[in-house]
Amino acid sequence: MSLPPDREERRGDWVPPRPQVAPGAPDPERDPNSPLRHTLPTFDGIRELDSSPPKVWTYIYLLTFFAAIWIWVAYPAWPWFGGATPGILGWNSRGDLPRAAAIAEANAPPVARHFAAASWEEIEASPELRAYGAAAGRGLFGENCAPCHGGNGRGARGFPNLADGDWLWGGDVEAIEQTLRVGIRWHSSDETRTSQMPGFGAQGMMDRRQVLDMVEWLRGSGGLEHDAAAAQRAGPVFAENCASCHGEDAKGNQDLGAPNLTDAISLYGNERASLFQTLWHGRGGVMPAFGGRLSDDMIRKLVLHVRGLGE
Repeated sequence: MSLPPDREERRGDWVPPRPQVAPGAPDPERDPNSPLRHTLPTFDGIRELDSSPPKVWTYIYLLTFFAAIWIWVAYPAWPWFGGATPGILGWNSRGDLPRAAAIAEANAPPVARHFAAASWEEIEASPELRAYGAAAGRGLFGENCAPCHGGNGRGARGFPNLADGDWLWGGDVEAIEQTLRVGIRWHSSDETRTSQMPGFGAQGMMDRRQVLDMVEWLRGSGGLEHDAAAAQRAGPVFAENCASCHGEDAKGNQDLGAPNLTDAISLYGNERASLFQTLWHGRGGVMPAFGGRLSDDMIRKLVLHVRGLGE
């Protein structure tokens, strides 16, 4: 439809005329099926029409409406004082879990069933089982461990690097499994691994001068720049206060979770301020116990992935 000549420059203001009703056709204001019923104003030359929707849409709407009513009645849905209504079918996902788990176990590949039944000795001797366990443990690590240790396992300040081969409690599969199972200083685990770095300054076991000298001794033992005279003064202090846990050679004790002080690997940093904070106030990080959260099979897969991070 062309515009009147005098309106060519005012296209947006022009309202097209209302379509003519064919002779003998019902009045669109009275006919509920007329596409011209309740004609709305136009916008940019486009006229809005009020048409009835296709009947199939109405049928689909009614079908979904009654289906929703059926789901509300048949399954647990409505919260109540004693819990959700059980539904007339009495089904719920928690009750169905054993059946679903049994189906998953029955359909598991042979390598998964072999892994679940194998001992650590058999797993260590089989490249196929080791590869399967490590691959399956990657997802478990991302879900349970990566938030603290990072996706690559390299940790952060206060969270151990699992890829550097430096283990506080031992790096063999049994030691890693035990750590994962019981956690470290985890309040709800009676068997959790426990050790405590005392606050030598706060507890009055060292004065400020001795703590500052010990900071230099720690930096020197790790091969870092340090004050040699201060480190020499701290030697007897180390023997009296620290050697019982870290060893006379300062190489640590995995039975106690005492770190090696000679490898320049420090959980909280080797800066003088950080070392002073550690010696003065002590440290005591926490790791959750996964024994109650993950199955034995999951923990063993996680062990293989964690151990493989440093390889």
